Amino acid sequence: MNKHTTTIHARCPFQPVWDYYTVTFTTDSVVQCEALEAACEEVRGTTDTQESIGDSLRAIVQGDVSITVSGRHGGNCYTEVVR
Repeated sequence: MNKHTTTIHARCPFQPVWDYYTVTFTTDSVVQCEALEAACEEVRGTTDTQESIGDSLRAIVQGDVSITVSGRHGGNCYTEVVR
């Protein structure tokens, strides 16, 4: 099993604060980490919800790849979304 992990940030659409997420891609296949980083670059710094970020990454990264977006929100609430 291969795991690729990176960190992104996004502005909360409900509160004027930055949220910080750890994005983990898990697959049994070989995937270029540059392609995964490029996908993250498309959502990094946007104003969006954690769920929408997960959905956007899912639309960009095709194939047998599990995507987990774990995050700390402005109020220090920790959540996890799996796509």
